Amino acid sequence: MRLILVRHGESDANAAGIYQGWLDSPLSARGEAQAAATARALAARDDIRPVALYASPLLRAWRTGEVIADALGLTPVAHPGLREINVGAATGLAFTAVRERWPRLEEERLAFGLDHGWPEGETGRTFGARVVATLDEIVARHGRPTPTGSPDEAVILASHGGTIRFALAHLRGDAENRWPNDSVRNCSLAEIAIDLAGHRVIVLDGCDHLAE
Repeated sequence: MRLILVRHGESDANAAGIYQGWLDSPLSARGEAQAAATARALAARDDIRPVALYASPLLRAWRTGEVIADALGLTPVAHPGLREINVGAATGLAFTAVRERWPRLEEERLAFGLDHGWPEGETGRTFGARVVATLDEIVARHGRPTPTGSPDEAVILASHGGTIRFALAHLRGDAENRWPNDSVRNCSLAEIAIDLAGHRVIVLDGCDHLAE
């Protein structure tokens, strides 16, 4: 089985430097183009056989998932567990405004690890537990050995940068009290091969399909 994690395309809030969390921000024109390019690239592959697509119900990820699902002949399934971390009181604020309002935010995150949380939002530990439960549920539903010589069955998750970072940390078995910081660019791909031997991350932050 192949698990393909896709971050949403660029949103209007991304372009404006605004913290989103659970904010519903639509894709920008660039984000729409990124989603279309990702859809074309996945549809053109012959090493995988897409069998399901799950998407965060937040608009930017849902739209990205819709575009990809349409190209693959799949029906997207909304899964709230794939949402981004809830940034609470920072939702909708510019990066600069957040730094001014909570100047010790990064310092406290380093000090407290995953027990640190966004003001009025989720802690890293709560968020991580949600992501792990969602991932385990989906893998349990679809994970099965692929017959020798056949394309890998692929399950695609259209989600968010934070969600993908925590998913990768779980699959790799990273230290449990650290905030993951992998590079996860808009519409990048992370691919994980799942078989009887375990999990192998084979692509991280893949953006070759996004020629701009």
